[in-house]
Amino acid sequence: MNFPFTNGDKAFDFQLTDCLGKEWRLSDHKGKLVCLYFARGEYCPTTRGEFAYFNAFARLFPKMNCEFAFVVNGGRTEHAKFARDLRIALPILIDDDGAIGEKYGIYGVNHNDLKRDDYKNYIAPGVYLIDVEGNVSAFWLASAPRGLPSPEAILGILGYAEHNGGKY
Repeated sequence: MNFPFTNGDKAFDFQLTDCLGKEWRLSDHKGKLVCLYFARGEYCPTTRGEFAYFNAFARLFPKMNCEFAFVVNGGRTEHAKFARDLRIALPILIDDDGAIGEKYGIYGVNHNDLKRDDYKNYIAPGVYLIDVEGNVSAFWLASAPRGLPSPEAILGILGYAEHNGGKY
């Protein structure tokens, strides 16, 4: 497994389009904390639950000076339907070719669980917290979502960062 960052390293800037067609660029959020949740995809029952669970906290992230975004490795049409049907307020960014997942050291980029060329996936999820200056503040790379921080844990970290100059 490739760990391209240590805490304090400058995060790689990137631009992706979310599943509903809106452009999203990491550097546009400088001055805010950014939480990037690299997820398997809506086809995975566990990941569907994670999308819904984090979405329940969507209104709190901006109050903590935080932008939160999911990043998936394909399935634009399926994620758009999922986001509309479940009213997912958090952006679901589509990393079609896996280049962003590769740069961030996500395990199993461009895996093909669905046996489809138009819908690849990451094998295992990962979460990155980027500080207000655009540096990696914390990261979790896991073999299953249960090893990742909960929304409540992330909100606790954001509360700490709020009183520590936007750093954790």
